[in-house]
Amino acid sequence: MKITILGSGSAYGVPMMFNTWGNADSLNPKNNRTRASILIEAEGKSVLVDCGPDFREQINKNNVKNIDAVLMTHGHYDHIAGIPELPRATKLLGHGIDVYAAIGTMAELKNSFGYLFKDKAEAEPDSKSINWKLLPDFGDFSISGLNLITCQLPHHSMMSSAFRYQNFAYVTDWQEMPANVMAKLQDLDLLILECNNGTEPADNGHSDLFKVKEVLAKINPKKTILTHLSVRVDHETFLASLPKNCLLAYDGMEIEI
Repeated sequence: MKITILGSGSAYGVPMMFNTWGNADSLNPKNNRTRASILIEAEGKSVLVDCGPDFREQINKNNVKNIDAVLMTHGHYDHIAGIPELPRATKLLGHGIDVYAAIGTMAELKNSFGYLFKDKAEAEPDSKSINWKLLPDFGDFSISGLNLITCQLPHHSMMSSAFRYQNFAYVTDWQEMPANVMAKLQDLDLLILECNNGTEPADNGHSDLFKVKEVLAKINPKKTILTHLSVRVDHETFLASLPKNCLLAYDGMEIEI
């Protein structure tokens, strides 16, 4: 299995508009972050997790050749704004793409991009199908022959879906880690986990290093990579404060399991 960090940044990217870098050193390329997304490649399939506003740039920079399915975590702009690009993607690939979302996230997609749920020719002439598929809120499901587990965590006023495939899990946009979720995250070789706020806790629906340490003490993955990083986080400074077996994500990072 290969995991590519297509984007490691928070909702507004790093730098934010007007070249606002916050704590992040502008001279370190690892601080230049597009919106959070990953690509999972396993058993000959390519699965994208989230499709934000930097989708086209991320696909091109990482030389991605195929997408079989897309897993959506939740309905915020930084995770869904690239969805209208998918009809053109199907046209270029020559095949349809399955898009999976929990019922709440699917409602957000329909509200934001209703035309994509109607006539495909209206979205993109000669495009192939976008196959909209409901995710369970909690439990097992299968995509393109891959068997995964999903569960939901509180994030602002909505819920965000997390995903586990074999010994790997991806958890983004969370403010609390319920016990039933932690039960699904035991015995991991790799956990990619949101740490938006770094060492500066904030009441913004996201996590910080203090929450992360509490969770890691309970689930004890072999390796953790922190992602969805805001301008509060400078790569080198924050990396030095992390616990053992914990790394920071950066755009273009590749991990083999």
